[in-house]
Formats: sequence, C-alpha cells, structure tokens
Amino acid sequence: MAEAVVSSVVTRIGDLLVQEGKFLSGVSNQVELLKTDINLLQGLLKDADARQDESETVRRWVAEIRDLAYDADDIIATYALTVGSRKGGGVQKVLKRCSCIFDEGITVHQVGSKIEDIKTKISSLKTSFRDYGIRESMIQGGGSSSSNEREREQRETFSHLEDEDDVVGFGNDVNILVEFLLKEAEGNRVASICGMGGLGKTTLAKMVYNHPEVKKHFEFRTWSYISQQCQRRRVWEEILIKVLSPTTKERHEIQKLKDAEILEKLRDVLREKKCLVILDDIWDIGTWNSLRAAFPLKSTSSKILLTSRNKEVSLHVDAGGFLYELQCLNKERSWELFHKIAISPRRDCVTNTNKPNIEKIGKEMIEYCGGLPLAITVLGGLLATKQTLDEWEDVLQHIKSYIFKEDDLRVNKVLSLSYNDLPCHLKPCFLYLGHFPEDFEIPIVELIQMWMGEGFIPQISHEDSEDTMEYEGEQYLRELMQRCMVLVGEISELGRIETCRIHDLMRDFCISKAQQENFLQITKKNIHSMEGSQGRIGKIRRLAITLESDDNYLTGIKFSEYPYLRSLLYFVPPKEFYFKKSKLLRVLNMENYKGKNLPKDIGHFIHLRFLSLKNSKINKVPSCLGNLRWLQTLDLRCCYGPTVRVPNVFKEMGQLRHLYLPHIYRVSEKLELGNLCYLRTLLNVGPQTIKMPISFRFNHLRILGFNCQSYRPRLGMKTRTDEVPHVIQILSSYPHIYVLYVNYPIRKLPKTRQFSPNLAELYLEYNCLEKDPMPTLEKLPNLKILHLLGSYMPFLEKDMVCSERGFPLLQYLFLSNLFSLEEWRVEEGAMPSLSHLTINYCIGLKTIPDGLRFVTTLRQLEIRNMKKSFKDKLDEGRLDFDKVKHVPSLVFQNCDNE
Repeated sequence: MAEAVVSSVVTRIGDLLVQEGKFLSGVSNQVELLKTDINLLQGLLKDADARQDESETVRRWVAEIRDLAYDADDIIATYALTVGSRKGGGVQKVLKRCSCIFDEGITVHQVGSKIEDIKTKISSLKTSFRDYGIRESMIQGGGSSSSNEREREQRETFSHLEDEDDVVGFGNDVNILVEFLLKEAEGNRVASICGMGGLGKTTLAKMVYNHPEVKKHFEFRTWSYISQQCQRRRVWEEILIKVLSPTTKERHEIQKLKDAEILEKLRDVLREKKCLVILDDIWDIGTWNSLRAAFPLKSTSSKILLTSRNKEVSLHVDAGGFLYELQCLNKERSWELFHKIAISPRRDCVTNTNKPNIEKIGKEMIEYCGGLPLAITVLGGLLATKQTLDEWEDVLQHIKSYIFKEDDLRVNKVLSLSYNDLPCHLKPCFLYLGHFPEDFEIPIVELIQMWMGEGFIPQISHEDSEDTMEYEGEQYLRELMQRCMVLVGEISELGRIETCRIHDLMRDFCISKAQQENFLQITKKNIHSMEGSQGRIGKIRRLAITLESDDNYLTGIKFSEYPYLRSLLYFVPPKEFYFKKSKLLRVLNMENYKGKNLPKDIGHFIHLRFLSLKNSKINKVPSCLGNLRWLQTLDLRCCYGPTVRVPNVFKEMGQLRHLYLPHIYRVSEKLELGNLCYLRTLLNVGPQTIKMPISFRFNHLRILGFNCQSYRPRLGMKTRTDEVPHVIQILSSYPHIYVLYVNYPIRKLPKTRQFSPNLAELYLEYNCLEKDPMPTLEKLPNLKILHLLGSYMPFLEKDMVCSERGFPLLQYLFLSNLFSLEEWRVEEGAMPSLSHLTINYCIGLKTIPDGLRFVTTLRQLEIRNMKKSFKDKLDEGRLDFDKVKHVPSLVFQNCDNE
C-alpha cells in the first residue's frame, strides 16, 4: 500500500505543478526534484511492501516512507493554499480573509527547508533499504502503449462477475425455499437462511428473490439490508416506498410521516397485498424485535425471508417458520465453484499440456479454503488474473507458507493474499470502500468521481479519446469485481452496474488494512470511537462519519486538529459544517445536510474536486462557490421543497465535468455555462435559466437533463413553450449525448435529425404532446430505453403506432399516464429487440396491441394501475392471452379496480 500512496502523491504533486504553478513560484524546482526522489522510491517499495511480514524493521521503514510522502503532499498543497490566499485578484481576493493552516509567517525559505528535510530522510531510507538487500524494480511512469493494451485485453477477457449463473451447489437449496414461499397455507409466514459468514446466505436469498415463480407469485418484492446499526425508521420507510412505487412528491410526503404513521401504513399494505420481504443479515433478536411490529404474521398472504448468522434469531422470529441451515461446500462443489471463476474465463491459457497441472494445483489450493464460498470465490478471482503455470505455482507456495488448513483465520488470510496481489493503483481504490457503512449500496458513478477527486485516477491527456478518467475508473472497479473483492449491486435496465457493495467480512478486512496503513478513520458512536488509525489525530486524512444517531456528538470537538483531511464523507445528516480548518479537502460529501445555508467560507476550500449537497435543505447557493475552480463534480440536487436560489457562478469552474443543479431553483441572472468545455453530465438545467452563447463547447457532454419543475403550469394554465424547442434542439443535438431527460410540458418534439445520433436512453416526462411521438422516435437508430410519461394535462393523441422496422434496438419501453391514449398499434417487424414493456396508468387504453404477438424477444410484461377489465383479458383463455402467451413473465400491480 505504501507504494500506492507514493504513486498517488507523485500524481497529485504533478497536478499541483500544472494547476497551481503560479502559487509555487520560488519552490517549483525543489518540488520537481522532490517529485523525482519520491518517484524513485517506488522501485524499492515494490520489493519492500511484499517483505513487510519478514521484519519489523522493514515495516517501520515502509511506514516512514508512506508518512514522508504524505508530509510532502501536505507541505506543497498547504503552501499553494497559503500563497493563493495572499495574492490579489479573483479567487485570491476572497482568500485573503482565510486563516492559514501554517504560521502566517511561512516563507519560500521555510518551505524549501521542509522539502530538503524530506529529501534527506528519503536518501537515508534508500540507503537502508539497499543495505538490507531490498531490490529496486523498474518503474514505468505512464506505461507504454503496448503494455497498456495488454492490460486492457486482460481486463476485457474476464467474464464471470458475480451473477447467479456462477453460483454452484445452490440449485436444490433454491427449490426448497421457493416451494415453501409459494405455499398458500395459513401460518408459516417466515423462512430463514442461517449460517456462518461467507457461506453464501445473501447469494442464495438473491437467487430465490429473482426466481421466475417467485416473481409471478408475489405482487411486490422488496429487499432490505439490515446492518448491525439497524435504523428501524429507515428500513420501514424503504420497504413502504418500494411497495407503493410513489411519485417524487408522494415519496417526500412519506418521509414527513411520523414513525407510528409509517408503521401503520406499512402493516396495512403488507396485510392487503401479496408481498415478499427480504431482510438480509439480521444480527440479533433485539434487531428483529425493533422491526417486527410492521410485519403481520397472520391474516396475510405476504411472506418474509430473512438471513442471519445467528440461529437463535431464526427460531425466535417464528417458531413454526421454515429454518434452512447452510453448510460448507464439499470437495466437488468447491472445485466446481473455483473452476467457474478461475479457469473457465481463461480457457485460452489452459492447454492440453498444462491442464492436468493447473487442475492439480487448483484442487490443492482450495483445500485451504475449508469449503467456504467466500474464500473460494476470492481465491478464484485472484487466480483468474494469472496466465501461466509458474504464476499458479507461486500462489500455491505462498498459500502453503501463509495458511494452515485448520486455521480459523484462513478466510482473512485468503482476503489478505488477494489484497497483496492487487496492482499498485487498485489498493487505495479498494481501501476507499471502507468509508461506506456496512451493507451500503455504493453508487458507482459517485464512487468513481470520488476516486478522481482524490487523484487515484490519473489525468488523461487526450480527453477526446474513449480513455477518459471516468472510463479508467470503471475499469478499476471492474477489475476489483473480477477479482471478487467487490460485489455487484443494482443493475440498470441495460445491464449496467449501478451500485456495488462489499461483503461484511471483506469490509472488516478492508477497515483493518486501512487502520494498518493509516489510510482511513471511521466514527462509530462518537467522534472518539474510531475504526481506523490509532495514530496522531492531526494526521487523519480521510474521515467517514457514521454516528448511530446524529451529529450531536461532534459538538465541542477541536476541529482545528483536522487540517490534513483530504476526504470527508457524512453518512448521517449533518446540522452544521464543523471542519472549517480542513482546507486541504479534495472530496466533501455532505448529503442530507440539514442547514439552510452553507458556511460562508466554503469558497476557501480551493482544493475541492468533489462536492455533494445531494438531498440537502439549503435554500441558497453562495456566490463564493465560484472560487472552487478545480471542482470536477458539483451535486446540488437538494430536497424537493423550497426553491433554491442559484447565482451565476459556474463560468469560472473550467474543470467541471459533472454538474447537477437543484430540482427546483431560480436565478437572478441567466447561468453562463459556455466555458465548461469538459462537462460530461448536466442535469436539471432549465431552458429559461441558461444564457445561450453563440456556440456552446459541450463536445464531451454525455448525459443531459432538462427539468422545469418550478415552471410547471397549474391545471388549466397555458404552457410557455416558446423558448423550449430552440434550447432543447441545440443542446440535444450534441453528438456524444447518450442519455436525455426532458422533464417539461412540451407540445412538439424536435425532428429526428435534431437528436444526437448516439442517443440510447430517452426520458420524456410530464409532456403534453399534441401528436403521436412514435414516428419521430422510432427512427432513432441507437435508442434502447424509452420512457413516455404524460402530465396532469391530457395526452392529446388518442392513437399511437409503432411502424414496421421502427425502434430497431429498443429493449425497454415504459408508458405511463397517457390518459387519452385509447388505441396502440404495433405493426409486425416493429421493436424486434424489445425485452421489457411496462404499461402504467394508461386508463383509456382498451386492449393490449395485437402486434405484440410478433415481438418474440419480449421477456417481461408489467401492467400497473390499470383497470381490472384490462388485466382480465390477459388471463389464460381470454381475449388477449394469445398476444402475450410467449412472454415468460407477466407482472400485475394494483389492477383490481375498474
């Protein structure tokens, strides 16, 4: 890990030399030489990192180098901040009022002296390393194009990623549990899966949850992860929202309900509907007792499936329930699982010559895993990266010297082996996952943006190529998943991974390693109870606040003792921002911030690359935010409710790549965005709120969203549409846009040629189109997802037609609130790739299209909030059944009323 720290520090110093060059005048030569010295250390650290277990001396030296690299980063970043606060003009004028982290008397001479001290210590350590016999390895700065190409080829050959097709030995287990859940008998409402950590309880529950018969039997299915710090209100609210599928406004109303109201509403829904509720990882009886009031166990068709390591929990929940105890895998199943992960994806590397030896080594290695699926999976992920027999033999020898077959800690040792095998650039990315609470669904996009903000992903010199920082971040995460160190979470309609998470045991290991490496600290019940480094509090560089109740515990703490923070992530709603002295912050996540105003000195945090105020309650964006000119990601998607005042401050943020504006906002002057030439995401932009220059330079824009919530007309009012077509036409035509949201009551679509030719996802919400949109939209050559959501105003067209050869690549079609739609025709040959169709609240639609019988690719038809007569026609033997009898999954929700 020390090698990874040094590598990332070298990258950040290089960035500072480029971005803050004018502030480093006077010491830039020394900084450049220091960068060279630190870079040379990487060659020694490759060997030293691997030999830390041999000697306490080597461990101490490695820790010293890590701390020296951190110190160098601190000195240079602080000097840039301090000098920047003294210079005049623009940002610097504002920063004059900023108190410096070091003495006000800091000088070029002092910084130069500190740099020389670090260089002297580095020189001494290099001598000690060489005297000890530690070898120096070659360091390739950026890597040659050929080596990069080989690495990419290796990444793309992996195919296993965790999904149900990779799971072995669970077929019979799944069938037994499904049979119980489908029984209609009174009583026996609860099924439990129990067993030790790493046996695959969650994996088995997922297979049951996604079983076709389970999908068909239950009207609603919900899944909740229950952590050790279970928050009852959060669990109840989460389940209720999933069952009710509320609008955004309705969701906001649910969040305002009192606990007793949530309890009553959820209990009624579960009693009236046929629901399957998964409660994953209940730790103790007390946790179940806190939740149980919401779950009726009698006079209901709903059922509960829970997982737990504690058998007593299962027996306590329902004495007459179904208890299923998982066991370790036998040798045959262990080998089958290992083979699928380690060997099957690498068939090109397994020849008839080496196959017997590969299999012999593999079978010998899995004996050390004790039949635990987690250990086998992680070991398989490690071996899947090894292409030669020699590499497999090296891993076997390492296992023999490191793990005993009867070792109770063998799982941890397998995890450690896998971590130590990670490439240098992936180690900090993996340890960063320790920030997130247990069982947390980590949003992929935000995670990669945080990695970028920390400097873990190097700047790409040619942004016009596919190899952007975002793309590299996706590859980093993909490799961690391919190594089975990170689990796949939620998957989008197009199969993109939306969230990830880590197994509880992997998270425990991650935090333990972060503690050892002085990488990360995590609060528990109060700021003094930390998971993480026990070192000097002044050297804390990453902090996650996961207090069990709220941030009252933070009151009275000396936050001036946290000047070196680089990342600060809140996982409880902060009432106030206390860390005003932490001006080296690069990543600041203040989601759910309760304050109405940001601190006035937020503009002093000029090193910020990532700032999220998502779901906060602020009512005004301060103008000083414009000082944060190195921001890459700015998320201002505040809570629905009060209108947020947004000043025209974005024009100076030339590095901005992802801008999320508030859902509802107003401006005193139109926003100037024309200088944001690196922008890739622009959401919630209002056509009336942006200044249209002669030409935008949004050549990198990928995701665009128009949202005019604050301009929505009331029923009966005329809609302003004069500006909309012009703005939408210009911005929607950028060639790289592949996701477009139009949340606006438009009456007329742009022409087909005025959309981006690469558009893959289109969401038209709250529209009041006067004509059938299908003739325009079906000609979009790459469209894969289409959401059509009507408004409270009538959808004026009564007929809708999908023509032959229309929508050639469309996979998902969602039709909702098209109240006036009476007839929908689908011609033979239309939508040849459609796999999922949802019809929701189209109450005027009389019957399903006859042409659906020709859409043989359709795998799921979901009918929601439609009349009972519409649903009844789809029953077997009824009028419309022949049109959909080829569809494997028919799902009906709330279709019992006329």
